[in-house]
This record gives sequence, C-alpha cells and structure tokens, in this order.
Amino acid sequence: MRKYIALPLVLLLGILVASCSDSTTNPPPVQETGSIFINTSPIGASITVDGVSTGKFTPDSVSNLSTGDHSVTLSLSGYRDTTVTVTVVANLLTVKQVNLVSTLSLTMYGPVRIYETAGTTTSQPSGLDLSTGMAYGVSGSNNNLVDIYYSTSGTGGVPYLVQSADLYPLMTRQTSFFVGTGTDIEDGEDSPTYPLGGSWTDNMSDRENNYVFLYDEDGNYSKIMISDYHAGSGQGDPSWVELTWLYNNTGADSRF
Repeated sequence: MRKYIALPLVLLLGILVASCSDSTTNPPPVQETGSIFINTSPIGASITVDGVSTGKFTPDSVSNLSTGDHSVTLSLSGYRDTTVTVTVVANLLTVKQVNLVSTLSLTMYGPVRIYETAGTTTSQPSGLDLSTGMAYGVSGSNNNLVDIYYSTSGTGGVPYLVQSADLYPLMTRQTSFFVGTGTDIEDGEDSPTYPLGGSWTDNMSDRENNYVFLYDEDGNYSKIMISDYHAGSGQGDPSWVELTWLYNNTGADSRF
C-alpha cells in the first residue's frame, strides 16, 4: 500500500521541479530600446514622438524608445510642422538633423510712383494700396483702399510727407510708420512689433534714405523704401516719389 501512495508523490514532485526549471531557464524576452537626438534649423521646435508630446525642444534627445521606426513631428511657430521617420537601433543613439520650412509669405512691389496731392491730374495718383501695389487718386472712387499717400502740405503743415491715409479728408485707413536703420529691404531685418516695438508715427519724409516699416489698417506689415524722387517746379510739374516695398501677406507677422 505504501508503494502506491509514494508513486503519485514522486510524479507530483517531478512536475514541480520541471516547472521551476522552465521558469528559470526561459525568462521572458527583454524589450530592447535605443535613443534619438533631434536637431533643427532653426532650433527650438517642440518634439512629438508617435503622436505623444515629449515636452522637449530641439536640440534634445529622447531615450528608452523601442527599436524600429518612429514618427517624429517638429513644431515651431512661423514654420511648417515637419514629420520625419526615425529608425531606433538597440542600445544606440540615432542622430537626426531637420531643416524647417518657413511659413513666411512676402510679395515685392514697385517701384510705384505717387504724386503730391496739389497740382495733379487724375492720371497722377497720390495714394497707394500696400496690399496690391495699386496707386489711386485720393479723391477718386477707390480712395477707400488707400493706405498711404504723398501729401503736399504734410502733417502739421510740414511739406512733402508720405503719410497715413486717415490724415486726408474722407479717407479712414490708418497706417503707422517706423524708420529703420538699413537701406536694403531684403536684408532679413524684422519689423519691431506694433505698437510696443518702438516709436511709431504717422508719416515719413519724402527724402528718407533708410527703409521704413509700416503697419496698416488690416494688421499687415510692410517694409518700404523710397527708390527715387522728383522735386517738381509747381507749374504742371508736380513732385513725386517712387516706392518699393515688401508686403507680408500674413497678418500680425512682423518677419521679413
């Protein structure tokens, strides 16, 4: 009888030993990971991996990523969101350099000639629409589109100023002026922010040598230069200025 009882016990002990042996010799696989280092031009872009924000900004690294392909999205104000695929290799640091694409949208206009308000004909417009590059008469049917005009008398009686349209009777569009320090409107210099970024006024001299930043009624910035001028004789020969400018098509965007 004892022999019959001992046999099941031996079998049970064997099963337990086999189970312990299997758990010891066949552990669960270890997940392999790697890291990535992301840099952008320009720097400062937020880093999102597989749709989850990392809370980090370029240049920086992200660790403990599973091996294989990962989707990395880079976001920076003023630039298009850029998504790239980065392959993570176990126990290695993968480096990725990304050049971001600017959303800057500029239109170059000019030279466009506008004439002084006194002694001119309908074919000699004094006003300018910055957004389209069109010149209009300050007393014509399109004067509601005029942003700036060439005044004979000017603000406070000062002669010959290019100034904000709202200073002329029956025109309402207000444009602010800020004189810059350079002479090349394509030098990449950004405008100061209106109204906090400097001393803004409502006019500029018709002999200003530097470029001038403008902020118009629609909230768009321009960067304008007087490229040529003519001092008229006053007898059917009015004074005029020719203007060339960059118009930022994106409202409230002061970049150039």
